[in-house]
Amino acid sequence: GSGTMRGQLERLLEVAELENVRLQVLPFHAGGHPCITGPFTILSFNETEAVDVVQADTIASSVWVENEAASSEYGDLFDRTARRGLAQRDSTRLIEAIRQEM
Repeated sequence: GSGTMRGQLERLLEVAELENVRLQVLPFHAGGHPCITGPFTILSFNETEAVDVVQADTIASSVWVENEAASSEYGDLFDRTARRGLAQRDSTRLIEAIRQEM
């Protein structure tokens, strides 16, 4: 319901204030984006020699990518998608406007 949605939007706005969080909205009008194939998580490590590890969900299972070339491709996908999103300030304004309408 609208009460639950309003609470979720308020929580997003709270989390967006944290220093280690960058909240961006990818608006519908941005159209298709590079990450449309499905969700994935990039795990990065502080050690300079460590390679990023990627966990990607598929219809039937999860896939773990642990080689530098492939994990770099996922990083590029993420970066290209993030560039299409709204800036954090604009994203939080949009979320606040939607929250107030509820």
